[in-house]
Amino acid sequence: MASTTKQQKRAKRAATKARQNRMVRSGQAVKGGGESTSTSVDQVFNKAMDSGSYNALFDKMKSAQETSLESMISVFLVDPLLALVLKGHSEEHSTDYICKVLCAYRQWLDGTEEEEAMAWLESDEFQSAYVTASEIVSKQKKFG
Repeated sequence: MASTTKQQKRAKRAATKARQNRMVRSGQAVKGGGESTSTSVDQVFNKAMDSGSYNALFDKMKSAQETSLESMISVFLVDPLLALVLKGHSEEHSTDYICKVLCAYRQWLDGTEEEEAMAWLESDEFQSAYVTASEIVSKQKKFG
């Protein structure tokens, strides 16, 4: 398991990358190479969204969030589709996927716009909860 500092840096890079991708989609910037893997992550996300694959996950996340933010994130981190993305894509593209799903969750939950959802992901509270949840899940996998 990566250190807390490294996890926070990764999460911040992911948020920055997701913001850049939003700018690309809106035509505000020109993106360089590496498009094929990113497109693949986009395809996974879009196909899952279109098929309703996230409905059960989002329901579980909502229930867990009533307990704590760490619980909600833990539910997300053990999702089988996330595991497939993590195995099949680079860290950078996997973090893009994570941001997409968590933003979609916030929109599903309370209609939050993407920019506000990204601010939530970048918040110290979320970052701290994400690190804690990652450590919990890592320990469970190690001993479970």
